[in-house]
Amino acid sequence: MGLAKVVVGKTFTTCGTPDYFAPEMIASTGHNHAVDWWTLGILAYELMAGHPPFESAHPMQIYQKVNKGINKVNFPKKVKGPVEDLVKNLCKKEPSERLAMRKGGATNIRKHSWFNLFEWEKYDNGNMPSPYKPQVSNKKDMANFAARKEDMPPSIPYKDDGSGWDADFATCS
Repeated sequence: MGLAKVVVGKTFTTCGTPDYFAPEMIASTGHNHAVDWWTLGILAYELMAGHPPFESAHPMQIYQKVNKGINKVNFPKKVKGPVEDLVKNLCKKEPSERLAMRKGGATNIRKHSWFNLFEWEKYDNGNMPSPYKPQVSNKKDMANFAARKEDMPPSIPYKDDGSGWDADFATCS
């Protein structure tokens, strides 16, 4: 989500994470900002379920699942009710049918039942309190961050070949 492009009309650029690709990106038929609303639906599902709806280790399988549609996805119990309705309305196969692409635009999302208790005015004014405030003892406190060994990159020991190829590099010492 660290990539943006200004587009007038449609673009045919394909980049990003396969789990979040909208059908029109997979088909290379050109896409507009409707793909962003699709992505919001996928993100909402993933945040609630703990995994994306079209999950697979192989991108081609993800694309096949995407093309079958969101209605073929088995929604777990914790992703039922209003959030399921929101996801399904954001992940319509036809881009113009996605919730925020219909008449009313993004306001349709604000008015969706999943956000009934959300205080939009406080959010808009920057007055919404954070739902979680971690305890931090000082600027260098890392207690709230814990890396698991399986998430760590492999350690590859460096062996200097003696050629001096790095002699002109800046160093910390």
